[in-house]
Amino acid sequence: MPWQRLAARVGAEFAWLDLTPDVASTSTRSTSSRRIRRSSPLPTCPTSRGRSRRLPIVAAARNVGALVVLDTCQSAAHVPLDLHALDVDVAALSAHKMCGPTGIGALYVRREVAEALPPALVGGSMVADVAMETTTYQDPPLKFEAGTQPVAQIAGWKAAVEFLSGIGMERVAAHERHITEALIDAISAIDGVRLLGPAHTRDRVAVAAFTLGDVHPHDIGQVLDATDVAIRVGHHCAIPLHRFFGVRASARASASLTTTVDEIDRLARGLEQVRQFFIR
Repeated sequence: MPWQRLAARVGAEFAWLDLTPDVASTSTRSTSSRRIRRSSPLPTCPTSRGRSRRLPIVAAARNVGALVVLDTCQSAAHVPLDLHALDVDVAALSAHKMCGPTGIGALYVRREVAEALPPALVGGSMVADVAMETTTYQDPPLKFEAGTQPVAQIAGWKAAVEFLSGIGMERVAAHERHITEALIDAISAIDGVRLLGPAHTRDRVAVAAFTLGDVHPHDIGQVLDATDVAIRVGHHCAIPLHRFFGVRASARASASLTTTVDEIDRLARGLEQVRQFFIR
């Protein structure tokens, strides 16, 4: 949605790469046009086996002088990320996806890009000097931090980052690979379940969206809730992706560093109850 709004505002063309059937990668549609100025890789594909690597789309973007904006909100709490190795220009992070508080996020911006970008907001703490004719801004990152910052959320996020760092992201990724295998196996074993996306665990974080026959995802979620299993139901802020799969909504089970195999088994038992109740 932000890219659609930006394109409408400045008169740019909004284009995208279509997905392959297993959603493991994008198509090989040509990106040779010099008109391309921004490239935004899929948020679920920044890593391989937990190690950062340069994405193919980054090389294509570099060839045409485009900037690369990476959404790591869905991966930063699950796998080690080396944004320098990924060679992206901008990366977005979200605190509440990283065991932190809500209402705060952050942008990693490569210094050369940060120096060229104008501030999004103006106000206190980002000003170097003000005259009636012009204003001089502080150097990055202060240039982008106008006004009073969300101090409590920053302190909470710092504690969350220290918590994750203390465990070690390599250990987190190793645990989640094990949990992801259990999650995919358990869901796939239920008759009538359709797993959306690749059936393998390669390049997957511990998230699985699925449908169960013609059962509405809200019904799936309600039955599971009665068994003390919490999942997300709906379109998950990904309506175009659901349209790609030919469905309007899905159920989505997510795991993390605290998830156990016993909890995955409880999910599977709950899904079996859903199947027996709604599918005759």
